[in-house]
Amino acid sequence: MILGLLLVGVFANVSSKNEKAVCVKSAKDSGTIVFDNAKSTIPYRIPAIGQTRKGQLIAACDYRHNKNDVGWRDGNGVYRVDIVMKTSNDHGLTWSDTVSIARGNDHAIDTTRTAFGDPSIVADRTSDEVLVHCVSGKINYGRATRQNPQHAIFFHSTDGGQTWDAGTDLTNMIYGLYEGKLPNGRAADGIFLTSGRIMQSRYIKKNKYYRLYMAHPIRQNHVPQFGTYVIYSDDFGRSWHSLGDVKQIPSIAQDESKVEELPDGSVLLSCRNVYGGRRFNVFTYTDAKKAEGSWGKEVMPQNMTGKQVNACNGEVLVVPAKRVSDGRKLYVALQSVPLSATRDSVGFFYKELASYADYSTPLMLAAGWQKGLRVTDESSCYSTMIKMDNDRIAFLYETRLYNNGFDIVFKDLDLKEITQGKYVMLSKENRSQYIKDAKKALRLKQSK
Repeated sequence: MILGLLLVGVFANVSSKNEKAVCVKSAKDSGTIVFDNAKSTIPYRIPAIGQTRKGQLIAACDYRHNKNDVGWRDGNGVYRVDIVMKTSNDHGLTWSDTVSIARGNDHAIDTTRTAFGDPSIVADRTSDEVLVHCVSGKINYGRATRQNPQHAIFFHSTDGGQTWDAGTDLTNMIYGLYEGKLPNGRAADGIFLTSGRIMQSRYIKKNKYYRLYMAHPIRQNHVPQFGTYVIYSDDFGRSWHSLGDVKQIPSIAQDESKVEELPDGSVLLSCRNVYGGRRFNVFTYTDAKKAEGSWGKEVMPQNMTGKQVNACNGEVLVVPAKRVSDGRKLYVALQSVPLSATRDSVGFFYKELASYADYSTPLMLAAGWQKGLRVTDESSCYSTMIKMDNDRIAFLYETRLYNNGFDIVFKDLDLKEITQGKYVMLSKENRSQYIKDAKKALRLKQSK
């Protein structure tokens, strides 16, 4: 259904005249504080970032009046959570004033209007459309049921994020993908679409739009650990479909997860495991246009177990690169996450993808990850990133826990810095050999 305009915050063109006045530098890690939690009585959490085709960055996060996740209340009975945003027209050097994408309302008759949180964002690469997803309602994920779910709301902008529509509730559509189809025959109780970045394909376009991907856990009451799935959209988020047969669970992680595209067009799933660590899987297409294919067998890298990596929402990104030592052109995968079993020391793992063989199976993908740049030594938690149009990494992350929130900090990073001097970013991609090797591997598999 379409939510009423009462849900939506104040929409205004952001004036560049005020940008420098609201830009705050972090003294400890030289980042730019986009949302200053230390100076706010209402905490900020859960960063999301995108860049429009005209180069404008959009950063969004929770503004938690209830000082908690959606569906929880504070000591005064407040459930309200808003989604707020800022923009930057100079690759994150300065940022606009804060405006609202959606405002919660504790007195709303329709409880889907009570709170909006955990945003994820994507800006279309061929138009001025921007899509933001958030969860909403008055029930938390752990208590949600099919009859009383957390809602999945999608907000659209057609002018690069200057104004937003009232939001579309696609909860029933997404639950419907799994009803009567899950491998144990039971229904999904909780479904939670992950915050941060909605991934848009660089290669697969159907009709007007390049394909979108999102990952989400499914929780079943009385099932200790069920699974994580991936959905896709070929109409920029207006309708969604499951990627692969839902009887095959891509991961048992059952927590917030991210999706990225590999050089041949196959799909990488990076999962926050509910008990700590990361899990990886790969979806291999047999027909990309029809979204036909299958998942492999998930793997947890040996250096990303629960003893080494906190159960935390990070981001995964694959970029074209050049190896500094010999000039070879290839790809590099980046995974952001706390480099610790506790919530501190957010930084990067990285892995060279020199050929299709380096990720042809989840087992191969899980091998060879190395620790890279540690962004901060302070308390830190969620992070997200995108490749900007200037071939640098826009990194948005939480740091310095205070009052149930974090400062939301932006850093403009270079691939060479992230990988300790081993790789530099490239603007152009050459994926022809990856595609040839992937097709060859598929033919061999089908001939057996």
